[in-house]
Amino acid sequence: MPNTCANCKGPATRRCTGCTASEFSVWYCTPQCQKTHWAEHRYECGPTRELTPADYLARAVYRGRMPDNVATMLNYGLLGPWTEPATTLFEVYTSVIRDLGVPAKKIHQWRRSGRLHQELLKQLEQHPGERQRYLHTWLERRPLIFGNPIKTAGITTQVATQMLSPAMRYAGLPEWYTIDDVRQADMPDLWQYCFDLRVLLTPLHLMRVPKYGFDWICFGFCTTNDEDGERRMRDLYADLMDRCTFDEFYAATRNASLISLFDANFLGAEMRSLPNLEDMLRTVPLSFRVVYLLKQYVLCESIKLHEHVANNFGFASCRGETEKADLRALYRRLFDEMHVDPLVLQHAAAQGRLYEAAETACGFKFKGAEKALFRRLLKEECPRSVPEKELYVRYIENSNRSTSN
Repeated sequence: MPNTCANCKGPATRRCTGCTASEFSVWYCTPQCQKTHWAEHRYECGPTRELTPADYLARAVYRGRMPDNVATMLNYGLLGPWTEPATTLFEVYTSVIRDLGVPAKKIHQWRRSGRLHQELLKQLEQHPGERQRYLHTWLERRPLIFGNPIKTAGITTQVATQMLSPAMRYAGLPEWYTIDDVRQADMPDLWQYCFDLRVLLTPLHLMRVPKYGFDWICFGFCTTNDEDGERRMRDLYADLMDRCTFDEFYAATRNASLISLFDANFLGAEMRSLPNLEDMLRTVPLSFRVVYLLKQYVLCESIKLHEHVANNFGFASCRGETEKADLRALYRRLFDEMHVDPLVLQHAAAQGRLYEAAETACGFKFKGAEKALFRRLLKEECPRSVPEKELYVRYIENSNRSTSN
């Protein structure tokens, strides 16, 4: 049986020579894939130095999900009443660690020397993205966001137990399990998403579901327009989990039958009161509308452009990064400011009318250079029509990839 690259999932011929457990050795196809995957693999390969909370922060960044190590959350401002909110701060770390390539060792040094806040600001100043300018302003206004870990270090175990015990019990895990035991159990991705959602719904936690993860799409949070919509959806899932077992919830998620589970637990009316949630849950996670990948891409600076999004929403015709940034800013405005229904853009893409849909949503006619640019990208060089069934993508579990139908 051919070996598989741990990073890109393609055929692999290069074996990691540093693995301590030879029977579980990891393989790669190229040195670049090995370098990219090192941020994750280093935890299994026998580290050459003691790992710090910053290493676990970097691991969380490359995984695209909030860290589950309480010491990391505590030391880096992601746990406790002073965070506001934790997901925005985690996006700061994503920009600095993933986008700018700052290593965990340097992050650790900044924190130990009390320079973390000012150094993060310096790094954000080097990033050209519009979102990073917002993050810089956001962080600059919160000089005390990291609090004082010394004052709160004594509650680490207590906080960890309070936050994780309800999720552990709900999932039927042993009382002595730690979060590291959960991760090392190597459960399927969808199982992990279900467990993580239960953790997020813990009253002491109540963080927003991060936009950069697949769980934001999987459970339909991508259909909401504001914090009130997200709060209602969190409350809905909390009510559902109070009425069903973890196994029932996981099975319904895996089989795209959450609608039936809501109905069976007398929550169908509440579920249908949230715009587009029922439409989303009919097919997710097996497949979902590509417009939600568009929404994720334009709202999260660190998300890579999906080929299906590029081909159907104008990005494939962009001549350079400036045009791509302008188009991205337009879509961000449509979602963030105009609260355009994603299905309006999905149907417009199918009918070859994205330009008209954008003008209608903005409430004015494009003029001058803006008109010439968006007319070319969204009308003249965009597909004239696309069958609706081709505007879906399929989720491939355990590969962190999605592909067109």
